[in-house]
Amino acid sequence: MGLPDERAVAAGHIRAAFTSPRPRRQSGLQPMVLGNSVYAFDEETGRVGHGLSGSRAMRTLIDINPFLGELSRGVRHELASAMSTRQSIRNAQLRGSVGSAVHIVLYGCVYEESSYGEDTTVRIHGSGAVLGIAEIFNPDLLAPTARCLNDTLTLSVPLTRMRAIVEHSGLLGAALGKVLADQLVTAERVYNRRSLMPEQRLAGLFVHLLDRCAVPCTTYGRMIEGPSQTDLADALSVSRATIENALKALRDRNLVTTGYRQYRFPDERELALFGKVRTPSQTVTGSAEVQK
Repeated sequence: MGLPDERAVAAGHIRAAFTSPRPRRQSGLQPMVLGNSVYAFDEETGRVGHGLSGSRAMRTLIDINPFLGELSRGVRHELASAMSTRQSIRNAQLRGSVGSAVHIVLYGCVYEESSYGEDTTVRIHGSGAVLGIAEIFNPDLLAPTARCLNDTLTLSVPLTRMRAIVEHSGLLGAALGKVLADQLVTAERVYNRRSLMPEQRLAGLFVHLLDRCAVPCTTYGRMIEGPSQTDLADALSVSRATIENALKALRDRNLVTTGYRQYRFPDERELALFGKVRTPSQTVTGSAEVQK
C-alpha cells in the first residue's frame, strides 16, 4: 500500500526494532500502531522505531488491538478466523446502505454518524472500535453510517453471524459489553465537555485521536491524518468557524501545526494538559534516528 509522502519518509527514517512476527516487550519497547504498520515505542525515550508491516503485521495487529486484546488468545484468533479482512480507502463507506456488518477496526480512522430524529451524533473511531456493536444487542436500532477518513483495515462479519457467535460465547459478549460501556464513557470525556473553551475541547479530541488513529510523522513521531475541519466540527457539534478559531488558538500556543487534513503536535503532554485530559501512557516525542 502506498503512503502519503510524509508517512513514506517517516517509514524510511526510523530503525527496525522487531525482527519476529510477534512483538516482544524488551528493553522498554512496546508495540504501537501507526497507520498501516506496527512500530516499536521506547518508553524511556518516547521515540518510535519501525517494526512490522504488511502481512507480517496482521497477527500483531490482532494481538494488540484494544478490543481483541481483552480476549483470550484462543477466543481472539477463533473470532478473527470467522471474519474477513476489508481494506478500505478514504471516503469508502463501511456501514449504512452498504449492508449490515460488524467491523472491528485494526487501523485507520472512521467517521460514524448516528441519527435520532432530526438530531445527528458524530464520532471518530480508530483502532479497537467495534462498528455495529449496539445493534448486536438490540436488533431494532437503526444502523449508523460509517465512512473511512483515511486508509482503514477492519475485520468484518455479517451482523446475524456475529449475534450467533455472541450467543455461544459469554466471554465475547462480556468483552463487547465492556467496549460499549467504554464508548459511552468516551462520549462524556471527549465529546460532551461543553463547559470548556472550544480550543480545549479540540485539544482533548486530538489527544484521543492520537491514541487510536495516529499515522507516522517525520518530525514528531506521529500525527493525525484524515479528518477535515468540517469532520472535527461535526464531532464536537460546533460550527466550522469555531474549529478554525480553535485551531488558530492552538497554533498560537505552538500545540499544533496543520496541513491538508493533517495535524502535527510538537508536545503531546502540553496538548493533553491544555485540553484537560489525562496524559497518554504512550507519549511520543519523535522518531528514532537512522542507523547507518
